[in-house]
Amino acid sequence: MTTGRRTSRAPPSAGERVRYPFRCTVCGLEFDVSRPARDAAAEASCPADGAAAVRVFTVPSMNFNRPPSTTPSPPSSGFSHSGHSHGPGTGHHSH
Repeated sequence: MTTGRRTSRAPPSAGERVRYPFRCTVCGLEFDVSRPARDAAAEASCPADGAAAVRVFTVPSMNFNRPPSTTPSPPSSGFSHSGHSHGPGTGHHSH
């Protein structure tokens, strides 16, 4: 049994329209094309000059509806694993 709210979105259905970013290979214009998910691999042409465009792949946003942190992360001073830390230096110990 699963509890809680679902945080990820289901993949688009074949007929659902999705926006795909493209960049013109000639003029560099970046633009979006809205098309059904089933046509994701279809070619696109630049709306400005008609030249071929390439799809731009981006990293998905993973903010999970959290506001951005205003506090910087503390600097790393070593490595941490298995419940304990290793500071900087060359000393070693048995686990």
